[in-house]
Amino acid sequence: MDLITIKATDGVGEREYELLLAVGDRVRLFRRTNAKFMETGTVGNIGRNGSVLEITAIDAAGLTLRNGAGREGAVAWNTLRDDANGRIQLAYGDALTTNTAQGTTVTEHIHAMPGGTKLVSAFGAYTSGSRHREQSFIVTSEGAERAEVIARRPLGDQREIGHGDLLNNIIRNFAQQPEKEAALALIERAANLRRGAVQATQRVHRAAEARGAAREQPSMLAERLMSRRIARAFDEKLLGLAAQLRRHGGALARVARIGADVAERLARMARRPLVNRQSEAEFWRQVGQRGQDWRDHIEQREQTRRHSR
Repeated sequence: MDLITIKATDGVGEREYELLLAVGDRVRLFRRTNAKFMETGTVGNIGRNGSVLEITAIDAAGLTLRNGAGREGAVAWNTLRDDANGRIQLAYGDALTTNTAQGTTVTEHIHAMPGGTKLVSAFGAYTSGSRHREQSFIVTSEGAERAEVIARRPLGDQREIGHGDLLNNIIRNFAQQPEKEAALALIERAANLRRGAVQATQRVHRAAEARGAAREQPSMLAERLMSRRIARAFDEKLLGLAAQLRRHGGALARVARIGADVAERLARMARRPLVNRQSEAEFWRQVGQRGQDWRDHIEQREQTRRHSR
C-alpha cells in the first residue's frame, strides 16, 4: 500500500514525475548517498549512483533504506533533494538501464527490450547478458522484430516470417560492433586529407613545369570544359534543327519550285519584243481605267441612295 507521494526527478533534472512510495518498494539512487546506520549510530555511505535499495520505513524526516549487504540506514529528505529544482532524486529500482546495471550481479536477470533489438549492440548485449549468477531471460517485442525483418526484405517479398527469421534478426543485432572514432583517429584522418591535398598540388605544379620546359601549351582545364559544353549544346540544337528541316522540307521545296516558275516567267516577259510589251502595258492601263470607272459608278449610286432617304 502506498504511503506517500513525492515530487521526484532523475539524476540530471530533465524528467519530473510523481513517485508513489510504500514500504517494500525498491528505489534507485542517482548519487552517492550517506545515511545514519541503525546498528552503530554512525554516518556512512549506503549507496551510490545506480544503487538499488529497499524501503523499510517512511516518515516525515525521510526514508529508512536497506542496501544489498543488509545494512539499514536513515536517509533524510534533504540528502536526496536536487539543489536546482528541490525535487527528490529517486526512481523505482525494479528495472535498470544497461549502463546503470553494469557491475551489478544478481541470481536471475531479465534483459527486457520493449522496442526490439534494433538499437542493441554487442557491447550492450554482453553487459546485460552477464549480470546473472544462475539464469538470464531475454524479452523483446515480436512486432518490432517482424517490422525490422520486413524492412530488410525486398519489396513484394511475401514469404512468411517464422521464428527462425526473428531469432536470426536478434542474433544479427546482438553481433553489431559499431566503432567509435577516437580523437586521435580524427586527427589522423585530417592529417591524411591535408597530406593528400599537398601531394595533389605538387603533382599539378610538376606537370606544369614539365610542359613549360618542353615549350608546350599550358593545360587549360576551363577552356576544355567550355569547349565540351559548347559542343554538347551544338549537338542538342542541331538535332532539333535537323528534325525541323525534315518536317518542313516539303514546304520549302514547294516554295523553291514556285520561285523558279516566277523567275522563268519574268525572264520570258523580258525576252519579248518591245511592241508586245507596249501592247501589254496598254492592256493593263485599260484594265485599270475600267476598274476606276466601275468604282466611280458604285460610289455615285451609293450617294444617290443616301440622298433619296
